[in-house]
Amino acid sequence: MAGLQTVHKLGPVLDLFTVDQHTWGVSEAAEALGIPRSSAHSLLTSLVDIGLLQARGRGRYSIGWRVLELGEVLRSRTDLRTVAAPVLEDLVREQGETVHLAVIERMTVLYIDKVMGTHNIVVQGARVGARLDTHCTAVGKLLLAHEDRDWVVDHFRGRPLRRFTPTTITDLSELMDALEEIRRTGVSYDMGEQIPDIHCLAVPVRDEMGAVIAALSMSVPVNRFEERQAELLAAARKAALEIQRRLTDALDTSTPGLGTPDVRELRPSRR
Repeated sequence: MAGLQTVHKLGPVLDLFTVDQHTWGVSEAAEALGIPRSSAHSLLTSLVDIGLLQARGRGRYSIGWRVLELGEVLRSRTDLRTVAAPVLEDLVREQGETVHLAVIERMTVLYIDKVMGTHNIVVQGARVGARLDTHCTAVGKLLLAHEDRDWVVDHFRGRPLRRFTPTTITDLSELMDALEEIRRTGVSYDMGEQIPDIHCLAVPVRDEMGAVIAALSMSVPVNRFEERQAELLAAARKAALEIQRRLTDALDTSTPGLGTPDVRELRPSRR
């Protein structure tokens, strides 16, 4: 049991390391986690011992090379992001709006890919690798709707749903009603719930067995959303089905031990 408790404590430590702050000292980590300095030091050194962190100069820590190795293991199987990338590019080319691909990870939304829109005025959207709350985003609510209902209720019971805008859902019963509607219709909306002037829609991305593994969203300035909503929804659903088809085909044709080439590396950079 003590070992399991330690594992649970390591997750929040790894969560500290982001693009915005990629090195941490012991005192900083202790303050951020709300734990004694000695406990923070013990957790950091434990992660160094297994290669997930590395000790830098002046008592600071950063992500270790073992993380890169694990990333390559993930890439060695059929990779959702790699398979989806050309479909996302085609969707943006056809519709001109910003597109995201996201998964749910430890009850937060993790954005794993984004393609910027091509209109003169477009939504910047969340960066790849960003995490956002689930209750206020179209992708988050879509993914929550396909989790076990009782588990979702247990997770949010007693936890405040943060308000970001006047339209953010902050009541658990209202959220559960919204998730039921998403399950029924197969589409989720963010009507300015995270950022006031941005509306989004999201649809499920399924694997070869039909299980929801990700959410595909389109983010649109509010003044364009209403007139384009039906068109964008149809396009998003078509793209999600195409990703599912390509995932199934990739599994049928993949060779064990060989990874799918990352087509993102072949894209011309946008400056």
